[in-house]
Amino acid sequence: MNRLNNKFYKKNNFDKIKIATIMSIYINTEKEELKRAIKSLENQRKINFDLLIHLDGRVKPEVYNFINKYKPKGKIINLKISFTEICKGLAASMNYLILNNFNNYEYFARHDSDDYSSRERFITQINFLKENPHIDIVGSAFSSFNSLDNGLMYDSYFPNNHNEIAKKFSYSTPIAHATVLFRKSFFLKAGLYNPNLQTLTEDSRLWYSGFYNNCIFANIPKILYFVSFNPKSYSRRSNLRQIIVIYKIRLSYIFSNKLGLVPFMQAFIEFLLRIGLAVFVNLKLNFITGKLIKYYQKRRSKN
Repeated sequence: MNRLNNKFYKKNNFDKIKIATIMSIYINTEKEELKRAIKSLENQRKINFDLLIHLDGRVKPEVYNFINKYKPKGKIINLKISFTEICKGLAASMNYLILNNFNNYEYFARHDSDDYSSRERFITQINFLKENPHIDIVGSAFSSFNSLDNGLMYDSYFPNNHNEIAKKFSYSTPIAHATVLFRKSFFLKAGLYNPNLQTLTEDSRLWYSGFYNNCIFANIPKILYFVSFNPKSYSRRSNLRQIIVIYKIRLSYIFSNKLGLVPFMQAFIEFLLRIGLAVFVNLKLNFITGKLIKYYQKRRSKN
């Protein structure tokens, strides 16, 4: 990753960069978490941008009132709000925001409403994409925190270059969805999200399409994002249908690219771990679940 420097700042007028942060909120969104997320966006360094928020079905009254009264400040120049009357899921929300604003921006940054970003996030990612014009999407490392007490839990790092990211996709998560900043070219090549409320595999399906259509991926090996976890986080990830669909996506990727036996075995081991975790979570066997989660987190955070 290239360092930021004054020479780079002088060469680039960041005020003219057209960037949108896209965020979806829904019935489970909490006001205080949303305020924290937006505060971290207000405090970004150097980069001005618009915040696009989609209300995915009903939201809590206090959340609606906060959004309705919010006035952009800091690095947030404009706030654009859209909504649908029924909840259609994250993928549908992202598609709505991207499609209806596609001609207005060069970059689209993902952000979840219960997470927050480092002040250096956007300037670091924009800097990286400016100096690497062949790259279509860049993510970063992240640190997770317990939403109940805000205590930091663990750090997750991912492969940095495209070839390693593509290799890891055959058996695990190679790039963290909430951390990414898309160049517009990504969607011109890969298309949009594939909405599916039943399996919630929007990121895996999009990455598959990206690899298939020759998008170039990268990660910055620096923690620029903070992900909220709570006791329900793993329950949401323990949907057996979701685990099976992701496994099928990986198998399709392995076979279509003729990757061989080793990635196949790695994908199968990952599948068994996810199934085991889902079973223990659903049976509420907390002691075993805790041990398995720690092992799984440690395994996933390795490059």
